[in-house]
This record gives sequence, C-alpha cells and structure tokens, in this order.
Amino acid sequence: MPGTVERISRETGRAIDVDILKRRSWSGFTAEFVRISAPALYDFEGDGTWSRISLYDLYRTDGVTNATGLPRSLTKDLRNKLSFVPAGCRAEGWCAIERAGSITSIAIDPGAQFDHHIDLAQLPPRLEFDDPLLRADLQRFQALLSDPALDLPGYAGALMEVLAFDLFRCVAVQPPKLPEAGALSPQQVRLVTEYIDAHLSERPRISDLAALINLTRYHFIRSFKHAVGMPPHQYMIARRVDRAKEMLANQEQTIASVAERTGFGTSLQLARAFRRVVGTTPSEFRRHLPAR
Repeated sequence: MPGTVERISRETGRAIDVDILKRRSWSGFTAEFVRISAPALYDFEGDGTWSRISLYDLYRTDGVTNATGLPRSLTKDLRNKLSFVPAGCRAEGWCAIERAGSITSIAIDPGAQFDHHIDLAQLPPRLEFDDPLLRADLQRFQALLSDPALDLPGYAGALMEVLAFDLFRCVAVQPPKLPEAGALSPQQVRLVTEYIDAHLSERPRISDLAALINLTRYHFIRSFKHAVGMPPHQYMIARRVDRAKEMLANQEQTIASVAERTGFGTSLQLARAFRRVVGTTPSEFRRHLPAR
C-alpha cells in the first residue's frame, strides 16, 4: 500500500517468514496487520508519503529505529507500544526478534478529506509511546481485519475519526516529559551520540563524553545506560560495527582498511566485535551483500 513499510531480509539473514498478512483499504486510509515468525532479522523503511500510526506487539533482541527529527531509539521492549510518523518524515531501522511478533498499522493519505479537519501531516513524530485509548483504536482496526463481518458501512470511517482525535491528543498536546531520575535528557543523549558518530575512528574516551554534559565518568556511565539501554562503551562498539558494515559494501576497501578507519585497529579486533554484534565475520557479511 502507499506509504507502506517494506520488509526486506538483512544481508546475512534468511528471507522473512510472514505468518499472517492482512490488509484492507477505505477512502483515504489503509489498515494492515502483519505477524512475523521468529527468529528473524530484517530492515524496515517508510517512504514518508503517507502518515502512519503503528501498534507493536514484539520484543526485539537487538535493533535501532531512526526517525527524522528524533533521537535514535534502541528500545527493545516494544510490546503495546505506539509510534506515529507523519507524512514527509522518514523512519527506518532494523530489528532482530527471537519470538514471533506483530504490527498493526494505519497509513493515512495526506491528501484525503476527513470530517475531523486535523492535519496529521503537521503533527510531530513520536516513537514508542503508550496510550490506552489510541491502542484500543488500533486493536479495533485489527479486529476488522480479522473478521470482515464487523466492517459495517461507515464503521471504519468513524473509527478513523476517533483515531485522529486520539492521535492529536497524544502527539500535539502531550505534556512535556521530564527525564527519569538518573537518566540523560533527550538533548544530552543527542549531543553525546552525535559526538560519538563524528569521532568513531578516534575511539573517544568515556571521560571526554562525560565532559560534554558536565558529568563525572561514573555518573555518565550510569545515566547513559539508563537512557539508552546499554553502557557507552558497548554503544560505541555497536556504532563502529554499523559504520564497518556500510564500508564493507565498497569492495575496493580491504577489511584491514575498514578496521583501521572504524577505530578497531586490526582485522582481528574488527572480526571479534563483528561476530559478537552481528553474529558473523566481516568476510562472511561481505560475501552475502548483493552484487553492485
């Protein structure tokens, strides 16, 4: 459907086994329910042409979500979590699951005319939040997809009106969220992670990162783990492996060169980290890349 999230197998993974895929369209919007078998490792990417609200029921053992204008998300427990990405905003990432999971989503055409007169494309994006009423709206659409007999004339349109108001309430007028005790604020996380990305080959020290936000080394490590879900050293290794995967796509670069330019120093150190994070070696990963 327009604005859909494309499920594509990652280079070292098998084709994704979709247990169930149900989809139905009404005037101006489309609902989709997908259940993915496990274990699975896959990429996802939204093209940003339609607004999309999604309800997740999955727990990822690893993965990342990026959305325009928001900090990178490494949240693992996505059960009963909602995400909203307006038209014009791109969202992409990857996900590894060990247990089967499902996603219910509604894609809304920004050019469609609705009675609610809420311009969803003007709302800000929001990832991985919870709201019981909005969650119930998505679950009702899931029920429609499971039992077409429930789809009485006008019912889906009425649900869409309610969903728009609930979404506006959650996203447009959400109260400012204070950082949890002991956690970094979103602004601090963005400052540190952007600095890490810009200095991956230099292997920045933990003390340098702590100094960026005026914390002691001890408090920085504890607060970073609380906010991001992993210690800063582990996060830096994961980001350096991500950069190495991008560079391995260039067949003209040797693995030794990739290791040096990503701060690992030697091919052996790169291979150790790569196997720990990705589950395979850089050479095996490169062999499974599509031909260019």
